[in-house]
Amino acid sequence: MANTKKTNTIILTGLMMALTTVATMAIAVPVPFTNGYIHLGDSMIFLSVLILGWKYGAIAAGVGSALADVFLGYVHWAPWTLCIKGLMAVMMGLLIQKTAGDPKRTAVAVGIIAAFWLSFHYIVNRIILHEGTNNPSALLTEEVADLSALGAFLNGMQSQLMVIALLIPVFLGSIALVIRKREHFILPLSQILGMTLAGLIMVFGYYIAGGIMYGNFAVSAFSIPANMIQFVIGFLVASLLVAALSKTPVEKYFALAIRRQTQRKPSFSK
Repeated sequence: MANTKKTNTIILTGLMMALTTVATMAIAVPVPFTNGYIHLGDSMIFLSVLILGWKYGAIAAGVGSALADVFLGYVHWAPWTLCIKGLMAVMMGLLIQKTAGDPKRTAVAVGIIAAFWLSFHYIVNRIILHEGTNNPSALLTEEVADLSALGAFLNGMQSQLMVIALLIPVFLGSIALVIRKREHFILPLSQILGMTLAGLIMVFGYYIAGGIMYGNFAVSAFSIPANMIQFVIGFLVASLLVAALSKTPVEKYFALAIRRQTQRKPSFSK
C-alpha cells in the first residue's frame, strides 16, 4: 500500500510538472524591459500545490517552470525561475496549512501580506523617483529612447504601480466579505490567501532577480504590472479548474481540501 501511494505521488508530480511546462509555453507574451514573458503557468502551480501539497508541489512548480524557460529560449531566467516558482509553492502550501479554519491566524496573515505589499510598492516608487531624478539616462530603453519621453513614462508607471499596490488589500478585503456571506463558496479563504501570497512572491522575486541581472532596480520595476496581470490570470484559471474538478472523482486526489472549512487527510502520503 505504501509503495502504491508513493508511486501515485511520483506519477502526479510528473504530470503536474508537465502541465506546468505546457501551460507556461502555450501562451508566452514577451515583456519589455527585462526580456521576460507572461504566461498561464501560474494556474498549474496553484493547482499543483492543492493536489500534491507544498513539498511535491514545489518540485512540480519549480522544475516545470524552469524547463519552460529553457525550451522557450529564456535560459538566463531558468535558475531564478526554479527558485522563485518553488518558493511560491512552498509558501502557498504552508500558509494554507497554518490558516485553514483559523480566523485569527488568517486575519494576521492578511494584515502582514497587505502591509508587506504596500511597503514594497512604496520602496519601489522611491527607487524609481531617485533614479529618474539622479540618473535618468539609466532608465532609457528601447521603449523609452530619449529623455523627453521619460518624464511622462515614469509618471504613468508610478500611477500604475500605485493602483496595483492598492488592489491587493482591496481584493483580500472583498473576498473575505464575499466568503462571509456565502457559506458554500468553493474556495476557502486560506487558499485564496495562499494563492495571493504565491503571486506576490512571484512579483517580488522577479523584481529582485531583474534588478540583480540588469543592475538597475528601477528598470526591473517596469515589469511589475505585467507580472500582476499574470498572477490575476493564473488565479482566475486555477479557481475555475478547482471549481470544475471539485465536482468530479478527481477531488479525492487533492492533498489540500478544496471546500470551505473542510479538512481531510491527504489521499496519499507526502
